[in-house]
Amino acid sequence: MPNFEGTSAIETYSGLAIDPLNPEPSMIRIEDVAHGLANTCRYAGQCRFYYSVATHAVYVSRELADHDPIVQLYGLFHDASEAYITDVPRPVKRELPEYDRIERDMLAAVWERLDVPAPTDEQWAAVMDADDRLFRYEAETLLSEFSPEPVPDLSHELSPGRPGAARQLFLDRAARLRERV
Repeated sequence: MPNFEGTSAIETYSGLAIDPLNPEPSMIRIEDVAHGLANTCRYAGQCRFYYSVATHAVYVSRELADHDPIVQLYGLFHDASEAYITDVPRPVKRELPEYDRIERDMLAAVWERLDVPAPTDEQWAAVMDADDRLFRYEAETLLSEFSPEPVPDLSHELSPGRPGAARQLFLDRAARLRERV
């Protein structure tokens, strides 16, 4: 068993060691991203029921159906860094400038591993717009009191999920999109 003491490396689901502060693209595995996101609950776990970041990412990707497959792929992996550095709620994230840098570096490694160029500003804006629509849509169902306005009229099913099912949903979507990119 590797000794990670004194390093910033973490062990992944697949058994690899990755340094989230200095990510090596070759150490990123789609299975690790899917597993990590499937086991991470949205809204810092403060939901009415378990709803994973992996499910959220699939829905963001589907919201981009009128865009090229590569933009849908960016949507699917937009939170991939959270598989390694966890999710931080938006109000806290705004106060952590180093988190933004770490997140950007991790996503750059993800794009390299997927063998796709980094998204353009326009592509990333489309992903962030879809992410924001999902944020407002999900909050209406998943949170008790917080209801951001306006709540978009979307058709995604928000119901209690299981990590294994979310993991497979993510992996299936990734495989389909990667074939089209």
